[in-house]
Amino acid sequence: MKVAGFILSFLLLPLLLWANQYVYYLNPKDKKAYRIDLIKKEIARLDSNSNWVYYHSLLADSSYHPDLMKTGEFTIIQKKNTNRLHIFQECTNQIYVVDLTSFQLKRQDETYYRGDNCSSYRFFRGDLVYSIGGYGFWRTNNHLIYFDKKTKEWEAVNSYGESPEGIYHGFVSFIPEKDVLVTFSNYHTDVNHEYGKLKLDNSIYQFSFFTKSWKKLGEVTHPEISKILEEYSYEDRQYLFFTGKYFVFESPNNTNGIHKYYFINPRTLEVFSYDDLELKYSRIDLRSIQVTNTTVFKNGPWVLTVLQNQNTNSSNSFILINFDDLAKNARFIGFLNDLPWYKTDWFYGLILFSLVALLLIFTKNLKLSKGKKEPRYTALQESKLELENSSLLLLKSIMDSQQSGGMAIEEVNRILEIDNLAFDTQRYRRSAIINQINQTLTLLTGEKNTIVRINSEDDRRQKRYKINSNCLEILRKKLKD
Repeated sequence: MKVAGFILSFLLLPLLLWANQYVYYLNPKDKKAYRIDLIKKEIARLDSNSNWVYYHSLLADSSYHPDLMKTGEFTIIQKKNTNRLHIFQECTNQIYVVDLTSFQLKRQDETYYRGDNCSSYRFFRGDLVYSIGGYGFWRTNNHLIYFDKKTKEWEAVNSYGESPEGIYHGFVSFIPEKDVLVTFSNYHTDVNHEYGKLKLDNSIYQFSFFTKSWKKLGEVTHPEISKILEEYSYEDRQYLFFTGKYFVFESPNNTNGIHKYYFINPRTLEVFSYDDLELKYSRIDLRSIQVTNTTVFKNGPWVLTVLQNQNTNSSNSFILINFDDLAKNARFIGFLNDLPWYKTDWFYGLILFSLVALLLIFTKNLKLSKGKKEPRYTALQESKLELENSSLLLLKSIMDSQQSGGMAIEEVNRILEIDNLAFDTQRYRRSAIINQINQTLTLLTGEKNTIVRINSEDDRRQKRYKINSNCLEILRKKLKD
């Protein structure tokens, strides 16, 4: 009898070793929570009294061979517009598929080893399932892999460009209409580097499936978001989730029961915030969302919370939220890569514009100073003016008329006493005398023409005589002497 009991205990022992055989999911159609038992091959549904009740059995053929870890955790994704659930065991990427129409249960892969994809991000791209990043073998990774239906194994995707060092406990999303991946604020670590220290990389990256290349888009520089992400503990980051449209996370410093939710649109990098001032969601904690949790369930934008301390005056034991709808009431607070004002492009542009303007002003003043020649003094400038009385009188008279626009031709003729001569004779004598004066003053002033002829300001057809501005200072000094 004792031997039979021992044999029975030995046979039952493997069943007692299953630490976790349940997979939880939220049905997007009826908005109810379900639990899949991968060992018993059955589905249970959570009733209004928060009890799991039998819902349906699952059919599996002889090839079904679950290989569940004692500490196994599961991630579940449902392809849009289908009734097929794809269940991934964390750290192994084993794939179990449940068809909710035929209630068939199958294991899709033939993986026989433990992988490096704990907490990786999985998504559908067309009919193929992809996985990126994760942790395993004492380091994080940035590997992009896909499940090959023919070989029933995971295969790697080769790529180019500047990729993140690791993709782990960060933000990752696939944008199907652009056929790109967007990821930012990831951790990376390697046991061989800095004693395995976790490092946060707040860079923003994009991977294009068309070019098979990575590109760095910038940094998370929005002052408020950057501070929150740096303060977020490593453990808290496992509760971040993606609705398919927004990344959603809470401020770690909620006070007085007022929740503050942040929404980030990876398509546009827009950031929104929502303050639950009316305390509608005070009994919800996004940080309770876990793959093994039996009180919080999510699927896409929907989050269902089972109330632990129900209000005796209310028959409602659940709270259901569509976070995409909640985001419509959120306030836009900027872009993920916004910079402080003193680091923005417009500020640098203003500085550049100011420098260019100062340079132009300096260049203009330099040209003006070069154009305005300083009087060239010589030893002969110490001598007296050697001019005839009529020439000296003319020079003084022109200087006196300098401020009034110069001296008219008629006045010059009168001072030279040639006003009674014929017109051609006047012009000849006047020109000869002025040329003689200019030649005499060349050594004194350093200018070829001390007396210059200009157009009249009143009538440009008329001419007037003025003193070259470069000669005024020396002439005033000599005439004064």
